Amino acid sequence: MTAIFTREGPLFRATEQAGGPWSPDMLQGSATSGLMVREVERLAQQSGFAVRRLTFDLWRPAGLRAYRVETEMLRDGRKAKTLQVRLLDGETEIGRCTALLTAQGSESPADPFSLAASADAPPETGTPPPAFAQKWSRYFQNVSVRLIEGALEKPGPAAAWMRLDVPMVEGEANTPLLQAVQAADFSSGVGQIVDMREWTFINPEISLYFFRPPEGDWILIRSRTRAGANGAGLTMASLSDRQGPFAEVMQAMTFERRTAATAQAS
Repeated sequence: MTAIFTREGPLFRATEQAGGPWSPDMLQGSATSGLMVREVERLAQQSGFAVRRLTFDLWRPAGLRAYRVETEMLRDGRKAKTLQVRLLDGETEIGRCTALLTAQGSESPADPFSLAASADAPPETGTPPPAFAQKWSRYFQNVSVRLIEGALEKPGPAAAWMRLDVPMVEGEANTPLLQAVQAADFSSGVGQIVDMREWTFINPEISLYFFRPPEGDWILIRSRTRAGANGAGLTMASLSDRQGPFAEVMQAMTFERRTAATAQAS
Protein backbone atom coordinates (compact mmCIF):
# COMPACT_ATOMS: atom_id res chain seq x y z
CA MET A 1 0.00 0.00 0.00
CA THR A 2 1.14 3.55 -0.74
CA ALA A 3 2.34 5.39 2.36
CA ILE A 4 4.09 8.67 3.20
CA PHE A 5 6.84 6.90 5.18
CA THR A 6 8.12 3.34 5.32
CA ARG A 7 10.08 1.80 8.17
CA GLU A 8 13.78 1.00 7.94
CA GLY A 9 14.53 -0.46 11.36
CA PRO A 10 14.42 2.50 13.78
CA LEU A 11 14.24 4.99 10.88
CA PHE A 12 11.37 6.29 8.76
CA ARG A 13 12.06 6.60 5.03
CA ALA A 14 10.13 9.30 3.18
CA THR A 15 8.58 8.05 -0.07
CA GLU A 16 7.86 10.15 -3.14
CA GLN A 17 4.33 10.56 -1.74
CA ALA A 18 5.80 12.97 0.86
CA GLY A 19 6.85 15.56 -1.76
CA GLY A 20 5.79 19.15 -1.07
CA PRO A 21 4.62 22.13 -3.15
CA TRP A 22 7.93 23.96 -3.60
CA SER A 23 9.92 20.90 -4.74
CA PRO A 24 8.89 17.24 -5.25
CA ASP A 25 12.16 16.25 -3.56
CA MET A 26 11.37 18.15 -0.33
CA LEU A 27 8.89 17.03 2.30
CA GLN A 28 5.46 18.59 2.69
CA GLY A 29 5.13 20.19 6.14
CA SER A 30 2.20 17.84 6.82
CA ALA A 31 4.57 14.89 6.49
CA THR A 32 7.09 16.17 9.04
CA SER A 33 4.45 17.23 11.56
CA GLY A 34 2.49 14.00 11.06
CA LEU A 35 5.56 11.88 11.73
CA MET A 36 6.37 13.75 14.94
CA VAL A 37 2.83 13.76 16.34
CA ARG A 38 2.79 9.95 16.33
CA GLU A 39 5.30 10.02 19.16
CA VAL A 40 3.36 12.69 21.06
CA GLU A 41 0.19 10.62 20.85
CA ARG A 42 1.99 7.47 22.00
CA LEU A 43 3.35 9.20 25.11
CA ALA A 44 0.02 10.89 25.83
CA GLN A 45 -1.78 7.53 25.74
CA GLN A 46 0.80 6.00 28.08
CA SER A 47 0.33 8.79 30.63
CA GLY A 48 -3.46 9.09 30.29
CA PHE A 49 -3.07 12.84 29.70
CA ALA A 50 -4.77 14.90 26.98
CA VAL A 51 -2.94 16.70 24.16
CA ARG A 52 -3.66 20.40 24.63
CA ARG A 53 -1.03 22.24 22.59
CA LEU A 54 1.30 21.24 19.76
CA THR A 55 3.93 23.64 18.42
CA PHE A 56 5.96 22.55 15.42
CA ASP A 57 9.12 24.43 14.48
CA LEU A 58 10.30 23.49 10.98
CA TRP A 59 13.93 24.53 10.95
CA ARG A 60 15.42 23.14 7.76
CA PRO A 61 14.20 21.85 4.40
CA ALA A 62 13.78 18.09 4.57
CA GLY A 63 14.53 15.86 1.60
CA LEU A 64 13.22 12.41 0.72
CA ARG A 65 15.54 10.70 3.18
CA ALA A 66 15.40 8.42 6.22
CA TYR A 67 14.71 10.10 9.57
CA ARG A 68 14.71 9.17 13.20
CA VAL A 69 12.71 10.69 16.03
CA GLU A 70 13.88 11.33 19.58
CA THR A 71 11.65 12.20 22.51
CA GLU A 72 12.37 13.90 25.82
CA MET A 73 10.13 14.76 28.77
CA LEU A 74 10.88 18.39 29.67
CA ARG A 75 8.39 18.63 32.52
CA ASP A 76 6.71 15.69 34.22
CA GLY A 77 4.05 17.17 36.49
CA ARG A 78 0.89 15.82 38.11
CA LYS A 79 -1.39 18.16 36.18
CA ALA A 80 0.74 19.16 33.19
CA LYS A 81 3.55 17.60 31.22
CA THR A 82 5.72 19.13 28.52
CA LEU A 83 7.58 16.95 26.07
CA GLN A 84 9.50 17.44 22.87
CA VAL A 85 9.95 15.31 19.78
CA ARG A 86 12.96 15.95 17.55
CA LEU A 87 13.12 14.94 13.89
CA LEU A 88 16.68 14.18 12.80
CA ASP A 89 18.44 13.55 9.51
CA GLY A 90 21.58 11.88 10.81
CA GLU A 91 22.79 14.34 13.43
CA THR A 92 21.03 17.32 11.83
CA GLU A 93 17.81 18.44 13.49
CA ILE A 94 15.18 19.16 10.86
CA GLY A 95 12.31 20.13 13.12
CA ARG A 96 10.89 19.89 16.60
CA CYS A 97 7.49 19.48 18.22
CA THR A 98 6.87 20.79 21.72
CA ALA A 99 3.71 19.37 23.26
CA LEU A 100 1.71 20.33 26.33
CA LEU A 101 -0.29 17.52 27.93
CA THR A 102 -2.73 18.05 30.79
CA ALA A 103 -4.47 15.74 33.23
CA GLN A 104 -8.07 14.92 32.33
CA GLY A 105 -10.87 15.95 34.66
CA SER A 106 -14.15 14.18 35.32
CA GLU A 107 -16.41 16.95 33.94
CA SER A 108 -16.46 20.28 32.09
CA PRO A 109 -18.75 23.30 32.35
CA ALA A 110 -21.44 23.76 29.70
CA ASP A 111 -20.52 26.18 26.93
CA PRO A 112 -23.69 27.99 25.79
CA PHE A 113 -21.78 29.79 23.01
CA SER A 114 -20.26 26.75 21.29
CA LEU A 115 -20.95 26.17 17.61
CA ALA A 116 -23.36 23.32 16.99
CA ALA A 117 -22.17 20.46 14.81
CA SER A 118 -25.04 21.09 12.37
CA ALA A 119 -23.68 24.58 11.64
CA ASP A 120 -21.13 23.16 9.18
CA ALA A 121 -22.06 21.41 5.95
CA PRO A 122 -20.71 17.82 5.97
CA PRO A 123 -17.95 16.72 3.59
CA GLU A 124 -20.43 14.79 1.43
CA THR A 125 -22.00 18.10 0.35
CA GLY A 126 -18.70 19.76 -0.54
CA THR A 127 -17.01 20.01 -3.92
CA PRO A 128 -13.48 18.87 -4.83
CA PRO A 129 -10.96 21.50 -5.95
CA PRO A 130 -9.98 21.81 -9.62
CA ALA A 131 -7.63 19.07 -10.82
CA PHE A 132 -4.71 21.48 -11.20
CA ALA A 133 -5.06 22.63 -7.57
CA GLN A 134 -5.01 19.03 -6.34
CA LYS A 135 -1.63 18.68 -8.10
CA TRP A 136 0.04 21.41 -6.02
CA SER A 137 2.13 18.68 -4.37
CA ARG A 138 2.57 14.92 -4.52
CA TYR A 139 1.48 14.70 -0.88
CA PHE A 140 -1.68 16.70 -1.59
CA GLN A 141 -2.70 14.21 -4.27
CA ASN A 142 -3.20 11.69 -1.45
CA VAL A 143 -5.59 14.03 0.41
CA SER A 144 -9.33 14.09 -0.24
CA VAL A 145 -10.62 17.69 -0.23
CA ARG A 146 -14.22 18.92 -0.15
CA LEU A 147 -14.78 22.68 -0.20
CA ILE A 148 -17.84 24.13 1.50
CA GLU A 149 -16.79 27.81 1.37
CA GLY A 150 -14.46 29.76 -0.92
CA ALA A 151 -11.98 28.22 -3.36
CA LEU A 152 -8.40 26.95 -3.11
CA GLU A 153 -7.37 28.49 -6.44
CA LYS A 154 -8.64 31.97 -5.54
CA PRO A 155 -7.36 34.29 -2.77
CA GLY A 156 -9.54 34.72 0.28
CA PRO A 157 -10.92 32.90 3.33
CA ALA A 158 -12.16 29.39 2.69
CA ALA A 159 -13.39 26.28 4.45
CA ALA A 160 -12.50 22.77 3.34
CA TRP A 161 -12.85 19.25 4.69
CA MET A 162 -9.67 17.18 4.35
CA ARG A 163 -8.69 13.55 4.87
CA LEU A 164 -5.34 11.85 4.27
CA ASP A 165 -6.26 8.68 2.39
CA VAL A 166 -2.97 6.77 2.71
CA PRO A 167 -1.09 5.76 5.89
CA MET A 168 1.37 8.29 7.27
CA VAL A 169 3.52 5.27 8.18
CA GLU A 170 3.17 2.04 6.24
CA GLY A 171 1.08 -0.52 8.11
CA GLU A 172 -0.45 1.99 10.54
CA ALA A 173 -3.92 3.53 10.63
CA ASN A 174 -4.10 7.32 10.70
CA THR A 175 -5.58 8.45 14.02
CA PRO A 176 -7.95 11.45 14.32
CA LEU A 177 -5.15 13.46 15.97
CA LEU A 178 -2.79 12.71 13.11
CA GLN A 179 -5.49 13.65 10.59
CA ALA A 180 -5.98 16.95 12.42
CA VAL A 181 -2.27 17.79 12.50
CA GLN A 182 -1.59 16.93 8.87
CA ALA A 183 -4.65 18.91 7.77
CA ALA A 184 -3.68 21.94 9.87
CA ASP A 185 -0.53 22.44 7.80
CA PHE A 186 -2.78 23.35 4.85
CA SER A 187 -4.34 26.27 6.75
CA SER A 188 -2.18 28.86 5.01
CA GLY A 189 -3.01 27.38 1.60
CA VAL A 190 -6.74 27.22 2.29
CA GLY A 191 -6.79 30.84 3.47
CA GLN A 192 -4.16 32.25 1.10
CA ILE A 193 -4.67 35.88 0.09
CA VAL A 194 -2.10 36.41 -2.69
CA ASP A 195 -1.61 35.52 -6.33
CA MET A 196 0.85 32.63 -6.06
CA ARG A 197 2.29 33.54 -9.47
CA GLU A 198 3.55 36.75 -7.86
CA TRP A 199 4.23 35.74 -4.25
CA THR A 200 5.59 32.84 -2.25
CA PHE A 201 4.65 32.28 1.38
CA ILE A 202 6.07 29.96 3.99
CA ASN A 203 5.20 29.12 7.57
CA PRO A 204 8.30 28.09 9.54
CA GLU A 205 6.09 27.05 12.46
CA ILE A 206 2.55 26.06 13.36
CA SER A 207 0.73 25.82 16.70
CA LEU A 208 -2.48 23.95 17.48
CA TYR A 209 -4.55 24.42 20.67
CA PHE A 210 -7.06 21.67 21.48
CA PHE A 211 -10.09 21.99 23.74
CA ARG A 212 -11.26 18.43 23.03
CA PRO A 213 -9.87 15.42 21.13
CA PRO A 214 -10.77 15.20 17.44
CA GLU A 215 -12.98 12.38 16.19
CA GLY A 216 -13.16 10.61 12.85
CA ASP A 217 -11.02 11.00 9.75
CA TRP A 218 -12.54 14.08 8.07
CA ILE A 219 -11.19 17.42 9.38
CA LEU A 220 -12.71 20.79 8.48
CA ILE A 221 -10.36 23.76 8.16
CA ARG A 222 -11.89 27.23 8.22
CA SER A 223 -8.97 29.55 7.53
CA ARG A 224 -8.08 33.21 7.03
CA THR A 225 -4.79 35.08 6.62
CA ARG A 226 -3.72 38.61 7.55
CA ALA A 227 -0.78 40.40 5.88
CA GLY A 228 1.25 42.81 7.99
CA ALA A 229 4.43 44.85 7.57
CA ASN A 230 7.78 43.85 6.09
CA GLY A 231 6.60 40.55 4.63
CA ALA A 232 5.00 39.31 7.86
CA GLY A 233 1.64 37.61 8.02
CA LEU A 234 -0.52 35.45 10.25
CA THR A 235 -2.84 32.60 9.36
CA MET A 236 -5.59 31.69 11.80
CA ALA A 237 -7.80 28.64 11.44
CA SER A 238 -10.45 26.69 13.29
CA LEU A 239 -10.51 22.91 13.09
CA SER A 240 -13.75 20.93 13.32
CA ASP A 241 -14.93 17.37 12.92
CA ARG A 242 -18.48 16.14 12.38
CA GLN A 243 -19.28 16.93 16.05
CA GLY A 244 -18.15 20.57 15.74
CA PRO A 245 -15.01 22.63 16.53
CA PHE A 246 -12.19 21.12 18.56
CA ALA A 247 -9.04 23.24 18.01
CA GLU A 248 -7.59 26.56 16.91
CA VAL A 249 -4.51 26.97 14.71
CA MET A 250 -2.02 29.80 14.27
CA GLN A 251 0.80 30.05 11.74
CA ALA A 252 3.40 32.81 11.47
CA MET A 253 3.75 33.62 7.77
CA THR A 254 6.54 35.14 5.70
CA PHE A 255 5.75 36.55 2.25
CA GLU A 256 8.30 37.09 -0.53
CA ARG A 257 7.62 38.58 -3.94
CA ARG A 258 8.70 36.32 -6.78
CA THR A 259 11.29 37.59 -9.21
CA ALA A 260 10.12 38.15 -12.79
CA ALA A 261 12.04 35.08 -13.98
CA THR A 262 10.54 32.87 -11.27
CA ALA A 263 7.02 34.14 -11.93
CA GLN A 264 7.33 33.46 -15.66
CA ALA A 265 8.60 29.93 -14.96
CA SER A 266 5.57 29.28 -12.74
